[in-house]
Amino acid sequence: MKQKILDQARLLYNAKGISNVTTRVICDQLKISLGSFSYHFPDKKRILQQLYEEILDENQKIYDTIQKQEPTINTYLDCHKALFLIQEKYKFFYLNLFEILTNHPKIKEAYFKNRIEETNMAKQVFLYYMQMGILKKDITESQIIRLINVGNILNNFWPIDSELSPKLNQTERLIHYMKICCGLLEPYLEEESRDEYHKYFKMLENKSM
Repeated sequence: MKQKILDQARLLYNAKGISNVTTRVICDQLKISLGSFSYHFPDKKRILQQLYEEILDENQKIYDTIQKQEPTINTYLDCHKALFLIQEKYKFFYLNLFEILTNHPKIKEAYFKNRIEETNMAKQVFLYYMQMGILKKDITESQIIRLINVGNILNNFWPIDSELSPKLNQTERLIHYMKICCGLLEPYLEEESRDEYHKYFKMLENKSM
């Protein structure tokens, strides 16, 4: 039942926004009593905290997978595609990011801790990709930091732009925002990797037709 409550809360938050979903609404959807709900979650804060932990766990599985695979631009793009799909699954978190971080100190602490860890990991990935000839070897440290910082902003806030933009289906949305976010890296790719980059998106576009 605990997972059913989490799944239903996520769907409702995605559809209606956090502030418009009460514990009563969740209970009514699941046809359970408030007592049954409270047994698993004393309040909505616990639900949000648990859902954020799910986001971190699902992201970590993607990071673990990419570390086991051959380093190529396709591996990098596959990783981003998987992360984008996780963001779609939990889009309420990104649409309400400021509100959540303001009102939930534990989530805020975990969020910024995770952001530091992801920044350090991204630096290591870029340096490794430079060594492997995927990225150009003359990229400076300041350029790497700028890429990571701009990438963080785009990755956190593309779901908001998606809600404000003309509606696209999931595949169209995925391709559109992956091109924007991953496109930051394109000028720094070596020629062979750049060719693979364009083939990757061509493949996605062909599949969407």
